[in-house]
Amino acid sequence: MSKEVRLYTLSLVAVVACGGSASGGENETGDGSSGGSGASSSGSVVTTGGTEAESSGAPASSGSSSGAVDSSGSSTGDTAVDCTRSDLRPSARSEIDGVWDAPRGRMVFFGGDQGTPASGMSQTDFVGETWAFRTDCDEFDQLAEGSDGPPPRGRYAVAHDVAGARMFIHGGRYRASTSGTYTLYDDTWAFDLATDTWSQIDAVGPSPRTNHTAVVAGTKLLVFGGNASNNGLAFTPLDDLWVLDLETETWDELPNAGAPDARLFHSAAISDDGGTMFIYGGGDESAFTGPFFADFWAYDIADGTWTELGTDSSTTPIGSIWGDLVFDGAHDQLLLWGAHEDNLLGNDNKLWSFDLAGGQWTLLVEGDVLQAEPAGFCDFPVDFVDPDLTAPERRSAGAGVLTDAGELVVFSGKTDCGIIDDVCSWSLADATWTNRIRATTGEICVRAFADGCTTMCF
Repeated sequence: MSKEVRLYTLSLVAVVACGGSASGGENETGDGSSGGSGASSSGSVVTTGGTEAESSGAPASSGSSSGAVDSSGSSTGDTAVDCTRSDLRPSARSEIDGVWDAPRGRMVFFGGDQGTPASGMSQTDFVGETWAFRTDCDEFDQLAEGSDGPPPRGRYAVAHDVAGARMFIHGGRYRASTSGTYTLYDDTWAFDLATDTWSQIDAVGPSPRTNHTAVVAGTKLLVFGGNASNNGLAFTPLDDLWVLDLETETWDELPNAGAPDARLFHSAAISDDGGTMFIYGGGDESAFTGPFFADFWAYDIADGTWTELGTDSSTTPIGSIWGDLVFDGAHDQLLLWGAHEDNLLGNDNKLWSFDLAGGQWTLLVEGDVLQAEPAGFCDFPVDFVDPDLTAPERRSAGAGVLTDAGELVVFSGKTDCGIIDDVCSWSLADATWTNRIRATTGEICVRAFADGCTTMCF
């Protein structure tokens, strides 16, 4: 079976969705605005073969660091892996997050919103599915079908209990129709990664909220910030910090002197030793239009103190919301990928690193370059950007995880052209992007290699 491979060299993707809000409310963050900074592309796109099924959207293998993949199986060292190469895959979606399940070699994610925004307005269609993407064969598996798991939702917080082999989700929002107020959740659920089963933790804790963050530090689940408003056209940012004792299953609110300003749409990560929680960016009451936060914070879990990082950095990311922040312990750094920027470009496909020892930000991949302003609201010319075709589509509100093999794996999110369903990975060792699963929707016309593009989207 021939395979189509697209190599993405040093470039990232964040996206605005005019099938989605780009910054916040019912013209909501991630639902479609644009803003701009630019970038140059480096590297090349390699396309080899490509069956009709693959080029039309069936999973296309691109290989991975764990071994070569073909239509019947893959080889990882001396272990043969059965690769069925089925067409099973989740729908395009956004407002999700996930974790890397190293023992089983998969990214696990839950729920999200599969409604494609129209003219910047949310057309919500929430799902309650649990999925895994296996990197050995570049395949999806649907997990826990028919089980009693969390109700459908998006904009929840996710955290990974590595030692306990569990994925936690807290809060989020839901509505049954495409308009009106939302139901905000305050519940906490645990997904057992060894048995693929859900269970609810029955404990009273933080108030209902969305667009907050969560991390697991040892036997503690920490939740910070978020949005308390159930109105898609307004935000009520929070700055409270809560901890759930995973042994006693009880919540406590922590003293939070010196905390960052109240915010939502921020990103979080936890150090490998569980000693430090990191918080980047986000927005406040003005998250519809900006400005967004560009600050970076570390919370020392043992002594309960906050410290702002990167204040002496020679360069810094522009303020942004809804990006992916991951901790890379092997290189004592954090990676910041994709987001909605506080400028004309909006969604970006930049990749930044922050060196903890030196306290410096470094732009690893710049991505698409803004070159023409929109003709009107959600009316993008075909030359809106000079695209870095070595990079995935620009996006925000998707899932991103760092694997133990040193790959940043990203799935889905909101784009300028709606929502997307591709999987891409960036290799820390090779500094290249690889398109693992081709998108069937959500890419700009030029990036999708369509002929005769007359508008940015098709």
